[in-house]
Amino acid sequence: MKTTSILRSAFAAATLLLPALAFGQGQLNPPTAVSPYPNERALTPGGIPTPSMKTLMQIDSGEHIPSRDTSNANLNGSLGYYLLAAPGRYYLTENLALRILITSDNVTLDLGGFEVVYPGAGALNAIEAQSGVAGTVIRTKVINGRVRGAWQIGVKLGDDSVVSGVDVSAITNYGIKVGNDSLVHQSRVRGPWTGPQSGGPGMHSGIYAGEASVITSCTATAIAGIGIQGADNVRVSDCTVNYVAGCGIVTSHCGTVAGCSVRTCGVTGFDLNQASTLMNSTATNCGGAGVHIRNACALTNVTSRSNMSHGFLVENIAPPNSPAVPDNATNFIQCVSQSNTGDGFRATSDCSFTHCTAEKNGTPGVLGGLPASGDGFKFTDKCRVTNCVANNNVRDGYFGNTGNTIDQSSAASNGAYGVEVASDQNVVTRNTFRSNTTAPVQPAPANGIAPLQTAFGATNPFANFSL
Repeated sequence: MKTTSILRSAFAAATLLLPALAFGQGQLNPPTAVSPYPNERALTPGGIPTPSMKTLMQIDSGEHIPSRDTSNANLNGSLGYYLLAAPGRYYLTENLALRILITSDNVTLDLGGFEVVYPGAGALNAIEAQSGVAGTVIRTKVINGRVRGAWQIGVKLGDDSVVSGVDVSAITNYGIKVGNDSLVHQSRVRGPWTGPQSGGPGMHSGIYAGEASVITSCTATAIAGIGIQGADNVRVSDCTVNYVAGCGIVTSHCGTVAGCSVRTCGVTGFDLNQASTLMNSTATNCGGAGVHIRNACALTNVTSRSNMSHGFLVENIAPPNSPAVPDNATNFIQCVSQSNTGDGFRATSDCSFTHCTAEKNGTPGVLGGLPASGDGFKFTDKCRVTNCVANNNVRDGYFGNTGNTIDQSSAASNGAYGVEVASDQNVVTRNTFRSNTTAPVQPAPANGIAPLQTAFGATNPFANFSL
């Protein structure tokens, strides 16, 4: 107890000495009225403290729309629209019922969470970068807001443009349309389409991008035309299309589509032109083929299910400015075709199928009407099928013409043959057949077709097995 009392007394004495040990700072004077930075003066010339509050225009660089300046006809709405005629940043401070016209390069339009609402008259474009004296307006950015109502086009921009975080709804034509080398990101388009209509789907798209553009993390729903469309060398990734009158996702030459889903479209799910790539994607419940591709495409991890034509359709066409039609040369890896009304995979020449599955494809025949149709895999010449599965298809598991190789695959419970080839100039080896209605293989074993053996006691390493 005595020791504790001594420590308390020493602490109290030290505390009393602290003020004496502190250094004096002197008087602190505020900046004078002659500060070289007028906006940072603490006092007015009369010595009165300056106000600390600032307006939105003082703290946010750019022009706000609508302007309260009666002399600024371009931005106060007195023109009957808003005109962005100089480069820089513009931002909305409220909802608008007039269109926005951009006639300068290098404009950023921040919608600020507000929307541009159709005024109820005319068929104009809500936000448009229009050609000016110097040519097409470029490098426009529109971000963070909404466009709503029966505008002709929601957002229409030129080359090198960006649309990000924009929702477009109830547009009768293009929702978002941008030029070459552009980006459409995290945006949504919902049209007014409610079901089948006379005359078929329209020629427009929910989202359209010109050459060498990127469309990513977007959705298109209830479009009376195509869901998402890109020109040559466009990349479409992580997008969803649902309930559209036309095709789901369409790209021209050298397109790349990855991580996308198409459901309930009036025509083809994915429609890709020559030398395109499709991966990690799904097409279901479409009115045409699930996937329609042309020469020299590559597909990996793609599923096509319950479509009203072929699961996968490969078409040979002539390249631009060339009369010759080359071999197809399309590659399928780990693709699945199930419950489509046509063939599971329908291809032409020089195609490759690896670890692919075709199940329950085709349409049963009708007594007195159309015959049964639909093979698991149907191809013409010089194709190779390896480690694939064809089960429960209406007709053949595999059908080929000449010069094909079918190896280490299986066919079970198909309505006709496990494998049917049109000539003896095919190689059919090491396959497994079970319960195919007509026969395991047709024609009977001949040149290039290994003999059938049972699994028990097989001696030929290239034999086909009948279980």
